[in-house]
Parts: sequence; C-alpha cells; structure tokens
Amino acid sequence: MIYLDTSAFIKLYLQEEGSVEVHGLVVAQTVPLPVWHFLELELFNALRFKVFLSEMSPAEVERLISLYLDRKRSGQYFVPHLDPIALYELSLQMSVRTPAIGCRALDILHVAAARLCDVAMFVTADRRQATLAEAEGRAVRLVSKN
Repeated sequence: MIYLDTSAFIKLYLQEEGSVEVHGLVVAQTVPLPVWHFLELELFNALRFKVFLSEMSPAEVERLISLYLDRKRSGQYFVPHLDPIALYELSLQMSVRTPAIGCRALDILHVAAARLCDVAMFVTADRRQATLAEAEGRAVRLVSKN
C-alpha cells in the first residue's frame, strides 16, 4: 500500500508536473488508497484555493470534489482508523527531527499517519517531508513538484 500526501494526491485531480507518475503508482495498486480526514480537508481546500487564485471556476472545483467522492464511495479510497492519541504522540516524537529537517507540523502529521497505516511507500512532492518519511523508516517516492 502507498500513502499519497496532499502534494501528490492532488495530482490525481489536476494535470501538473508529476501527475503521470502518480497515476502510474496508483494504477499499480491492488488495494484502496488510505485517505484520512485531514488529507481530504487539505485536498478540498487546495482545490477551492484555486478559485481564490482565479485558476479554476467554482463549478470546475466542485466537479473534481464530486469525482473524488464518487471514487471514495466506489472503494478506490478508504478511511483508515487512526487513533488520535497515537497520532498525536507519534507526531510529537517525530518533531525532534524538525531542527535538522525543517519539518512543518502538517508534514509530521502526514508521515505519522503513513506510519500508523504501515504503508510500504510514502509519495510526496515535498523534499523535506520525504526526508522525514525516510528518517522514519518509510520507502519514499519523491515526485515532481508543480
């Protein structure tokens, strides 16, 4: 199983540099992708931020959100049970790496979620997040950034 952070996951819905690579990784999966509530919030907000930037229309964004929800209902994605206390404690432990790597709290949450899901590979377009995931024992695929 792979874990896509938001920078990689959004490439399933927007044509960006690295989208083809992410699509290939997802198609090769035989199990649904883990998508927890925080990732979903970030995805929806990132898409809606495109309206603020005048890069997309509200109708285009809502169509993509509907597509995501259809895929989730069809079983392409699943919501893993992430114990909030375990997520918090693991995130606190990982924060000791911040002085060396420059981690942001949201990066730490994604890597902690991936560890709790026990994924085989962490996929991101963020170099610092990739460094943290590697330091936490995850195989990493760094995809092209937009």
